[in-house]
Amino acid sequence: MKKTLFIAVLLAIFVVVQPSFAGTNWKAELKNWSGKTLHIIMIGDPWITAFQQVAPEFEKLTGAKIIIDGYGYDATHEKEVLEGSQKSTTTDIVVLDAPWIGEFAEGGYVEDLKPYINKTNASVIEYNDYLKVFREVSDWKGKVIGMPFAAYFVTTCYRKDLLDAENLKPAKTLDEWKAIAAKFTNNPKYPGMYGLAMNNQQGSCVGQSYFEYIWNVGGKPFKSCYPGSKAPYADMKPLLDSPESIEVVKLFIDMLKYQPDGALNIAWDDRDNYFSAGKLAMVSEWSARLPAFLSPKTSTVSGQIINAVVPAKAGVKPVPPLGGWVMGISKYSGQKDMAWDFIKWFCSSETHKRFVDAGGMPSRYSALKDSALLAKYPTFPAIAQSVDLAFADCRPRIPEGFEIISTIGMYISRAMTGELTPEAAMAQANKDVKAILLKGGYKMSN
Repeated sequence: MKKTLFIAVLLAIFVVVQPSFAGTNWKAELKNWSGKTLHIIMIGDPWITAFQQVAPEFEKLTGAKIIIDGYGYDATHEKEVLEGSQKSTTTDIVVLDAPWIGEFAEGGYVEDLKPYINKTNASVIEYNDYLKVFREVSDWKGKVIGMPFAAYFVTTCYRKDLLDAENLKPAKTLDEWKAIAAKFTNNPKYPGMYGLAMNNQQGSCVGQSYFEYIWNVGGKPFKSCYPGSKAPYADMKPLLDSPESIEVVKLFIDMLKYQPDGALNIAWDDRDNYFSAGKLAMVSEWSARLPAFLSPKTSTVSGQIINAVVPAKAGVKPVPPLGGWVMGISKYSGQKDMAWDFIKWFCSSETHKRFVDAGGMPSRYSALKDSALLAKYPTFPAIAQSVDLAFADCRPRIPEGFEIISTIGMYISRAMTGELTPEAAMAQANKDVKAILLKGGYKMSN
C-alpha cells in the first residue's frame, strides 16, 4: 500500500512539473517547403545554441533547410542594415534588438506582421500570452515589427555563499550595492575577488549602460521619455547634462575601483566570464546570460547563484532594463510565406517552451510560470518581478537610437578616462544628441 502510494505521488509530481508541449497540429498548419532554404540573421548571444537545437524540428515538419548566421552585437546591426538598405533578397528573417525597432520600421526594411497575425488562427498565435511590456517593444506606430520571442531583463546576480558569509542580502538600493562591491574588493578574506564588473567599453557598451542606470537614479534622458509616459517621444529635448545624468557618469567612475584591472575595456562577455570564473561577488547582467551562470558546464559557481531586481537610488522605484529580440520578416525576402510559417511555429507557446527549456529567454507568461521551467531555472521569479517594473522605451527605439547610444557612450568613455570632466562630457553629449534629433525633425521644447 505504501509503495503504491509512493509511486502515485511520484507520478503526480511528474505530471505537475513536466512542460506542456502539446498543442497545434503543425503538420496541418504548415506548408510543405521541401527544396527551399530559409536564411536567418541573428545575434550570437548564448541562446543561439538553444535556437539551433529547436529550429531543426521545422525542417522535419516542412522539408525546408534553415541557415542561421550569428554575429556580434554591432556586427548584427551593421549586417542587417546593409541587407535592408541594399534591398537584398538573400535574408528572409532578421532578428532585431529592441532599440532598432524604429530604425527598421521607418527604413522600410521589414514587414508589418499585423496582417500575418490577423490571418492566422488566434489559438496558434496566443498574442496576449506574450509579456505585455515586450508586446509594446514590438509595436511601432500600430505596426508589429517582429514577434517578441526573446525578452531580456537585467537582474543583479550574486554569489549566495559570499553574501551568507557576511550576513548580507541582495541590494535594494544603490548604496547597498556599493557597500557589497566594497566588501569583496581588496579584502584579504577573499583574495583575488572583486565586487563586480560593468559594461564599460567605449561606444554602444557603456552607452547602453547609461540607459540601464539613468532611470534608477530618478532621471530621464529626454523630457517626455519616462516610465508611464503616454507619448515618450513627444518632446525629445535631451537631458543628458542634467544632474541625474552627470550622477550616472560619476557613479560609473566611482565603481571602477571595485572592478578587475583593465575595467575600462570590460564588455558584455568579459563581465560574464569574470563572474562565471568565481572572481566577482555580483554582476548586473541581461537574463540571456543566466542559464550559463546556472550550468556547471560553464560556471564554477553554478550552485551559488541568486538574482534579484536591480537596485535603485533610495526613494526611487526600480526600473529593470528591458531589451531582447524580435523576429521580423525582411521586406525584400522572396519567401515571406515560409518565413511566416517559421515565425508562427517557433514563437508559438509550445515551441517557445522547448526553446526556453534549452536555454532560451522566456517571453510568454505561460513559459515564465511553467512549473518545470521554474524548477530548472530558479532565476525566473526575479525576472517575473522585473516584468511589471520595466519600461518599453528604456532605450530609445527611434531610428536614431543606435547612433544616440553610441554617441553617449563615446563621451562617457572620455569622462571615465579622465579626458573630460563628467559635466563637460555630458554637456558635449547633449549638444551632439540634440543635433542628431534636430536633423531627425523631432519636437523639442525650450
